[in-house]
Formats: sequence, C-alpha cells, structure tokens
Amino acid sequence: MSSLAVNQLFEKAMSALSVTPVCPHCKRAIPSEDVNVANDIAFCRNCNLSHSLSALTTGNIVDEDIDVSRPPAGSWFDRDGSGVKFGATHRSLGQAFGLLFFTLFWNGIVSVFVGLATVSTLRHFGASEPAWVRHSNWKYMPLGEVIFLWIFLLPFITVGLLVLAAFLNCLLGRTELRIQGGECFLYTGIGPLGRCRRFSASEVTDVRIESNPWRGNNGSYNRNTRIVIATNGKSICFGSSLNDARRRFVAGAARKELVRQ
Repeated sequence: MSSLAVNQLFEKAMSALSVTPVCPHCKRAIPSEDVNVANDIAFCRNCNLSHSLSALTTGNIVDEDIDVSRPPAGSWFDRDGSGVKFGATHRSLGQAFGLLFFTLFWNGIVSVFVGLATVSTLRHFGASEPAWVRHSNWKYMPLGEVIFLWIFLLPFITVGLLVLAAFLNCLLGRTELRIQGGECFLYTGIGPLGRCRRFSASEVTDVRIESNPWRGNNGSYNRNTRIVIATNGKSICFGSSLNDARRRFVAGAARKELVRQ
C-alpha cells in the first residue's frame, strides 16, 4: 500500500473518531457499529442507505434538500419561464489581497526587463523611442542579446500573467449553471472571458463533491475540492474556486435539478 493510501486511510479513521457522521436525509447520527472506516462506508439503518464516510465527516456530502430561496452570500438561484439559473462568485478578498501584493511585486520587477527588451527591439526596427529613453543611460543591445532576453523573460511573463488572472478571478470570477429546455450550460470565468460547457440534462447520473489530495513541497498533504457532474459519457469538474458554503449550495442545487431519483 502506498504512503498516500495509508495517509488517506489514517485521515478517514481520525475523522470517524473525531466527528460523528450524520445521515443527510434523516439527520440522525450514525452509530459507530454501522461505520466501516476501511471501506469508507457509513450505513443509516433508519433510511436503509449507505453513504461515503469521508464525505460525511469532511462536509463533502451533497444536500439536495437545500433551500434555494436562501442562498449563501455570493450565491444566487433564479427560476423563470425559460428555465433555471444558479451559481456563485469566486470572490475572496483575503486571497485577492495576497495575490495583489505578489502580482505587483513580481510584475514590477519583470516590467523593468520587459521595458529594456522593448526599447532595444524598437531600436533594431528603427522605430522612434520615447523622449525619456533617449535621455536615459540605457545602453544599446545587440540583436542576439535582445532575442535571448525575450526568450529568457518568457516564463517570467507567463507567471506574471497567470498570477494576474488568479487575482482577477478572486475579485470578478464566477461559476454559473443554466438549465434551459433540457440543455445545460456551465460557465466559469471572468465577465465575458471564460469557458462555457454544454451538456444534456438527461445524461446526468450523479452530482457529487470530491476532494483530491496532493502533496506539497513541504511534505504536507492538501486537498483540491471540486464539484463533479457525472454523465453517461464523461465527468464534468468545476467549482474549485468556490468557498465551501457556495460550493455546497451549487452542488446541492445541481443535484436537486438534474438528478432524478
């Protein structure tokens, strides 16, 4: 058994010992004799249903009985004659502040070298330079050095753009699912810039929340939590940018609207 599998089993055992699992349907506590940690099963005798133990103890269970008329802050649910639309914002001011600091620091340094490469490129193409450049101490760079500088800066520019996109996502990003006439349109992005995936509501077989563990550079284990819509052909994953309350609401609303028992 791998170290990751051992760690997952240990986490399940600790969760089962520290948190009493509660059935999401009848809201009754599931006694320890009906819990199988090794197989990740918690059995509710009252409902005669088996649940994932890890989902119950980590809060990843999808509650399809949510009150859609009272969405958590940053979420919405609208129904009209043409269909239903619900979703949530990615807004997180704490993360945005940290990303803003890193974005300004990183791109501030990179912009100095980008400016040098840009001015040198303009010189080689015979274009006019800004007046402040002509009076500065910037030296002429041979063409070979200019090309090398652009290649060298490419990964740094890419990182800067990705961090900027992450910052904007924490302020303006959103996830929204629209169901209209049996067709589903899942949008994730920032304003008009984003990705829209289309699938049929009749193909949906399940909606769940998954937490995938990954190991950080310092050796600690972290989790990437997301919503998974299972269809007949594939699994559609989204919602990793949402906080826990918004993710549970969107997952619950999706399950309520798409999964027919």
